[in-house]
Amino acid sequence: MVVNEELEVPKPEVALPQAAPSTALETTPSPTIAPVPGPSWLRLAYCFEFLIAMLTVFTLWSEIGGQGHLDLMPWYTKLACGLGMAWCFIRFTAGLVEEPRPWNSRSARWLSAVIALAIVMGAITFYYHLHEAVDQPDSDDTTATSVKVTGPPAVFSRTSDGTNR
Repeated sequence: MVVNEELEVPKPEVALPQAAPSTALETTPSPTIAPVPGPSWLRLAYCFEFLIAMLTVFTLWSEIGGQGHLDLMPWYTKLACGLGMAWCFIRFTAGLVEEPRPWNSRSARWLSAVIALAIVMGAITFYYHLHEAVDQPDSDDTTATSVKVTGPPAVFSRTSDGTNR
């Protein structure tokens, strides 16, 4: 067994510079935790607004576009459009509330996203309107009907007293 004795080399001691003692206490916030802007109840209000926006989006879409057209769409298309529209509404509201002026670039950007998504939802609904299956009427047009006419049609027949029936 070989032991290497050169691993422990004595190092010269170097004096570290000493900081001047401070009398003031330093009170700085922790850099890992960032303060949340706005009141905490605002987050709860946004959650409730999101749920109400989801109900409103799907109700209006079925009323305006027609429930029959929505029934033809796949579920993931409806879910993506509904969540996207509700999210855009929430961000639009946040842009109105959290900025000093209500009408600013942030709220204008989210309002344009709401309008663009409404156009996309209308285009999807129109696509499914054009490509829906045509209903065939349930009629028996292939059956034959025979009618026998025996004489000229009597429009009025006179009675014995001379009046028309």
